[in-house]
Amino acid sequence: MKKMNRILVATMMAFTMLGGTIVPSVTASAAKKTGYSRIEKWTSGFNHDKYRVKNKKGRTYKMTGKAKNIKLKTNHYLKNYKKTKWVRTGITQIKHKGDWMVYYYMKPITKKKHAGGWVKLTDMKPVKTYKADKYHTADFDTWYRTLNKSQRKNYVGWVQQGGASDGDGEPSQIDKSYLN
Repeated sequence: MKKMNRILVATMMAFTMLGGTIVPSVTASAAKKTGYSRIEKWTSGFNHDKYRVKNKKGRTYKMTGKAKNIKLKTNHYLKNYKKTKWVRTGITQIKHKGDWMVYYYMKPITKKKHAGGWVKLTDMKPVKTYKADKYHTADFDTWYRTLNKSQRKNYVGWVQQGGASDGDGEPSQIDKSYLN
């Protein structure tokens, strides 16, 4: 009986050790999908426009991972930077659950010691905006906010074909009739 108990205990320990080493390695090797993907990041060729916080519930994000499966990790809350001016230094478009949105890489101007991060276009507002009139087009931020989901999806395809920035150093705008 004593010998049987020793064999049973040794067998249980062997299964426990095998299960503890094999099972986690199988689950760790599978890449977890985040639901976020992005197109290229542009960090040059754009004007460094100044912005203020529009959405106090917004966040800045740190982006990690490959373009097809990125992770967005919150690194700052915009409610703490209500009076801070920000400058845009980069731009990308991120897809989440089939919907595209422009994200800017923003750095605070007035608080140099704090790091910046990726912010949704709709969470920030430019210090100067230009509405469209008879002779001028609206600034990019105002124009992009007027696009619906299908137009934003078509805009991504147009940007990927080389229409990233215009001659003034702003993200490109095209006639909405081309996006339908």
